[in-house]
Amino acid sequence: MTVVDRSTAPFMNDPASPATPVAAAIRYLSIIAGCACLLLAAICIVLACRVFIETGVFAQSYASVGLISGVLGLLALKLARVWR
Repeated sequence: MTVVDRSTAPFMNDPASPATPVAAAIRYLSIIAGCACLLLAAICIVLACRVFIETGVFAQSYASVGLISGVLGLLALKLARVWR
């Protein structure tokens, strides 16, 4: 009777092995979410600048949403980069 120790199987510790499908899905979804957040941030900043140029009033709501979505976008892209 042969006992196989699966805790030291080569696929478990091999850094060159491909990522699991779940990890790949998380990585691609975080790339998509990060790009979408950065696009939203750019649109909000453009709108805030346009409102400021046309009226002279600072559009704090657009700037706040732009800043928050920019930070979330960068965090999502950072997650995609470090997720393995």
